[in-house]
Amino acid sequence: MGSNRRSENNPLFIVIDGGDGCGKDTQVKLIARYYLNKGMKVRIRSHPSIDNPFGRYAKSALEEGGKKGHLKAAVFYAVDVIRSLVKYYRHNGNEVIIFSRYLLGVCYLPSPIVIFGYNFFQSFLPTSRYFFFLDVTPEVARKRISKRGEKQEMFEGLSRLKKMRGKMQSVTKRKSWFQINGDGSPSKVWYQIRQILVQLDSETIRGL
Repeated sequence: MGSNRRSENNPLFIVIDGGDGCGKDTQVKLIARYYLNKGMKVRIRSHPSIDNPFGRYAKSALEEGGKKGHLKAAVFYAVDVIRSLVKYYRHNGNEVIIFSRYLLGVCYLPSPIVIFGYNFFQSFLPTSRYFFFLDVTPEVARKRISKRGEKQEMFEGLSRLKKMRGKMQSVTKRKSWFQINGDGSPSKVWYQIRQILVQLDSETIRGL
């Protein structure tokens, strides 16, 4: 795993991850504003990304369904994330890089190999202490998704949401993730995250 100790030459790497309907994009925007107000440069990447073919293939596979779509989504998603790291991860101590969805994309894989997949990718991809898992109940997630009016992806049915949540909980409980209750309003979720950011930033500055 890439070192999670931040030096003056490394960017502040923040990840907001979780299942569909957990409010990732809303919290990413709030975090970005928080650091912009501190005078820092902020870069945001959301996955799967629509600005490259790998992200678009991953998105299409999620809508396809079935075991084949299941595997294709995981593969193209991984390539999309790695592409973002290669293209946008820069060694700049005054920059904040925020990823919406990152390592928990391995939960698209079949359950028996999720932990293996996670351990494999974390062995060479960068990480940090700023990893947040937004945990929402399937019922709340489904209600939020239904309001979008978009085509349903294969993981957005209630039974799939339950299964994906279970996979994500099993991974994040074993690893260094902050588990955030995402069922509340955006302001309540942001309050939880902000409290942690304040503490982590204070510890990071003392450690430099």
